[in-house]
Amino acid sequence: MALILCKQRASVPYYYEKLDLRLWSSQELCYLIYNYPLMVSEGFVDEDLCDWLDRELKERELSRKLRQAMEEGENESNLLLMILSGCGYYSRNEINAYMDRLLDISRLDRPGYLHALGKNFFDSGRLETAYQRFEEAMKAADEDMRRAKEPQEKERLLKLKAQSYLDMAVVRILMFEDNKALELILQSELCMKTERSREMKYLLTGESELSEDDKKRLDIAKEDLKLKILSEEDSFGAAAIFKKDSVKAKKEASELLGRLKKEYRRML
Repeated sequence: MALILCKQRASVPYYYEKLDLRLWSSQELCYLIYNYPLMVSEGFVDEDLCDWLDRELKERELSRKLRQAMEEGENESNLLLMILSGCGYYSRNEINAYMDRLLDISRLDRPGYLHALGKNFFDSGRLETAYQRFEEAMKAADEDMRRAKEPQEKERLLKLKAQSYLDMAVVRILMFEDNKALELILQSELCMKTERSREMKYLLTGESELSEDDKKRLDIAKEDLKLKILSEEDSFGAAAIFKKDSVKAKKEASELLGRLKKEYRRML
């Protein structure tokens, strides 16, 4: 995180373990809160954060107000809004928009919240944590489905469970655990067969119930991806990569193959 620092800079950063992130200023703190509301929606504001605001940033009044609000049982959303308002980095309109986002998050049920949280961790590169949240979302959806009485609610939860399995499979694919990924795809299809599961299975194994047109479309996408990666290589050239008896060529071939595999897996 590289931001322009306009206020006090901490001599000791605040370490946020969930994102493996070190914060050095109130501006960085506000940036995290504003842009990653799901990541700070549970237990982010605590005594340690208040101590850091007080000791390192000299935000004593804000720290005092946060402590008082926590003692009075204020909910997490309002604590976050207090920080945004108290530090003054965002406009009133921006804070109002943030309130709307918090409201949307509050409307999520537990399975939906965990699934959305998993997607956030995935986007931030925290694959193992993303996998754990997707797995929790799958289990929460399964539990809620057993209690659900309305067919539409059962169908919604079943779809979320199937999607969670597929998201878990994507994580395993990115970690080069293809056999485990295939097991998860098959588990997803036991819940509900979807176009996404069929496409993932085809990209992973070359086998699927897809139409020939769909298979052709995916094959073209794979080739386009390969050409895109090759076109981004430096002047060493794609042909030279495969030159025999060249240590440099073999090294670049290995790096290219690694990039290709990684980007290909992200297609899934």
